[in-house]
Order: sequence, then C-alpha cells, then structure tokens
Amino acid sequence: MPDLRRGASLAELLITLSILGVLTSIAVPRASQLADRVSVKGAAQDVVATIATARAAAGRRGAYASFVADPRTGQLRVVSGGEVLLVRYLAQTRGVKIEASRESVTFAPGGLGWGAANTTVIVSRGTRSDTVVMSRLGRVRTAW
Repeated sequence: MPDLRRGASLAELLITLSILGVLTSIAVPRASQLADRVSVKGAAQDVVATIATARAAAGRRGAYASFVADPRTGQLRVVSGGEVLLVRYLAQTRGVKIEASRESVTFAPGGLGWGAANTTVIVSRGTRSDTVVMSRLGRVRTAW
C-alpha cells in the first residue's frame, strides 16, 4: 500500500526554519566583519601604494610631488606641478573613512618627504581600522 503522506508536517517546517534562523544569526555578523576587514585592509594597501606613487613621481619627474589625503571626500590624490596624477576614491569604492594627521605630504625629487615626520593615515569601517605611518624618509609601516 502506497504512503499517502506527502510534504512535511508543520512541526518539521518549524524546526527547519528555527535551525535556519540560528545559522543565519551566526553567519551574517561574521560576514559583515569579514567585509569590513577586507575593505579596510584593501584601503590601507591603497594608501601605501598612493604614497609610493607620489614618492616615485617626484623622482621620475624631477619635481615636487604631493600625497594628499582628503578626509571629507575620502579621496587620496597625487599632485605634481598643479597636475593631478592619480586619484583613489576610498570612500566610494571601499566604503571606508580616512583620517590623517596631515592632509598632505610633499616629496622632493630626491625622495625626501617634507612635512612627513610620522604622518599617520587611519582607515576605518565598522569596528575595524588600520593605521598607516609614514616617516620623513617616505618609509611606510602599517599596524595591521
């Protein structure tokens, strides 16, 4: 005789939905934390790369080049001779906020930074933040 019972009972559906709810409540915050960590780390790497680009542009052009961090717009720029060489939109592309102890650091053609002594750029999103510190010589270290 064939089993006429088809589908699931109400109790089985409630148990299944309860298990899914518990798993979702565990997974969603972790996914959010992971997204924050990835965004902040990528943005900190963008800061390091932009500083290196400014220093290299000064040497390559034989002219002063500046690294500019604009916390209001969340942008990083490299400027030399009034010309904008590079723009990175961290707030728009990575969803992070930036804070800087100095909004600009200028590199001489020899690579030495003017106003760079222990300049810090803090990149943050959610509960995650990373700090990039630049020495006067243009050396960069991160506190990841």
